[in-house]
Amino acid sequence: MMSLLLSFAGSGVTRADDDPLAYNDPGMHFRPPDGWERVPIENPDRIEKAPLAVYVFKKSKYDQRIITITAESFTGSLDAFEVSHAGDLRKQGDSTFIEKQDKTALANGMPAYWLKVNTSGTAGQFLRRYEYVVIDLTRGIVVSFFGRAGDFDEKEAKTALSSLYVVVYPHRPR
Repeated sequence: MMSLLLSFAGSGVTRADDDPLAYNDPGMHFRPPDGWERVPIENPDRIEKAPLAVYVFKKSKYDQRIITITAESFTGSLDAFEVSHAGDLRKQGDSTFIEKQDKTALANGMPAYWLKVNTSGTAGQFLRRYEYVVIDLTRGIVVSFFGRAGDFDEKEAKTALSSLYVVVYPHRPR
């Protein structure tokens, strides 16, 4: 998992916010609980499915956890984006299993899917990922909480992602 973290880290610039831990854009807000560290990443402008923000908890520890926020251009329905995302997950390999797919809502009422995904990792380790899959009518957004299976539970993941809210992304005049 550390190699995953290092692949996101770089000497790039993070978005400037009043709260350096928060991620904000016109359609989304997220702030992890205290104790998390935001990893500096390069500005993902014009890069499809690039991480917008990455956070780490218990950095370099055996039970490290990571939160990623990714977005891609998408203008269909939430159900269509969830099906597309689930298909992408399954293409990652035979060892990826989507255990749970529940339609839900974020704290601000925006419809979303809650996924529980299991993947086998290196040396027989299993990784568990919980995700919110949501759209803002312009982008498909995936906010993931992951780490080694057994090091955390669904309640911890939901608590860590509870500040996420997404609204309809404001359209820019042409």
